[in-house]
Amino acid sequence: MFLFTTPQRSETTQTANPVVSAIRDGAQKTGAGFDYLLKTAQRESALTPDAKAKTSSATGLFQFIEQTWFSMVKQEGPKQGLQNYADAISDNGGRLTVSNPAMRDKILQLRNDPQVSAVMAGALTQKNRDQLASALGRQPQAGELYMAHVLGSRGASDLIKAASSDPSRVAARDFPEAAAANRGIFYDKAGRARSVQEVYGVLAASHATTQVAAGATQAAPAAGADADIPVTEIAAALRPGRAKGLIGLFSTGGSREPVSKAVANLWTTPSAAGVKLASLDAGERFFPRVKSDASGDAMTSSATNSSAAAVSAPLPPARPADLSLPEAAARSGTKARSGPLDLSSFMTRRGGA
Repeated sequence: MFLFTTPQRSETTQTANPVVSAIRDGAQKTGAGFDYLLKTAQRESALTPDAKAKTSSATGLFQFIEQTWFSMVKQEGPKQGLQNYADAISDNGGRLTVSNPAMRDKILQLRNDPQVSAVMAGALTQKNRDQLASALGRQPQAGELYMAHVLGSRGASDLIKAASSDPSRVAARDFPEAAAANRGIFYDKAGRARSVQEVYGVLAASHATTQVAAGATQAAPAAGADADIPVTEIAAALRPGRAKGLIGLFSTGGSREPVSKAVANLWTTPSAAGVKLASLDAGERFFPRVKSDASGDAMTSSATNSSAAAVSAPLPPARPADLSLPEAAARSGTKARSGPLDLSSFMTRRGGA
């Protein structure tokens, strides 16, 4: 059982996946979110470095098409030690080309290198993020960044705006080339063309809770808001002040307070006004129990100091005599119990039976 213990890692788990390591390095070098890049690679190629699309020139871990790859190598190559490859790429009327066929093949072959591909994907993510933020007037969500990876930043911007202004519009009409290369996104299984709102949902689905930057970003809190709550939360229910009881179950430094005041009120002596209030006194967190002394006078616990009447609650059954301590058994001359516990000793008979 490993619920509260940490099992020893086997040799296979200690060895990092080289593809995942390459994605992590790419995220660190470019400032893009590792989680975002990992999910994008999983969706694009299932983490297969040499994956090849059947409907387009898309190749590699992040399925770069030729023109996008040439553009990224031209811009980012000098920063990553690929100056000679960047110099070989020229702009001919808006279309990037490589005159030397052998060099062209080498540049395109770099898409199958996880290290190079991850760095270019991280740089493209940051570029798309800036362009989308400028077009939308706000920071894009992770799913919207993935739309830019598939459609380009301008295409993603058009899709996002169309989903807001005309959600029922058929997306394939606005993106015919993308629809031809990605039928599973723009058409359902029955062949029906999806609307822009539906395509937005399909593209954003796998990145709904993904961190888009290398570090969690924080925004200025509103008046009265908790300044310690990050904008990007892994689980909103685990933020400070929430689910304290559950956190305490799996941590040693968690809060020992009740899960909520409502729960505490269930175990608190009612006030004189009849309103239950959470008490800070541990002795008042349980219903007062009533017991009788030898003379038959009723005595209440210290929790009944309130002016209100004590709440009547059933007491547990008396401890069976044969469960007394060995010392007491020796003094009374009875034999200590050695057999299994008879649970019927604790049962209360009803109806006089």
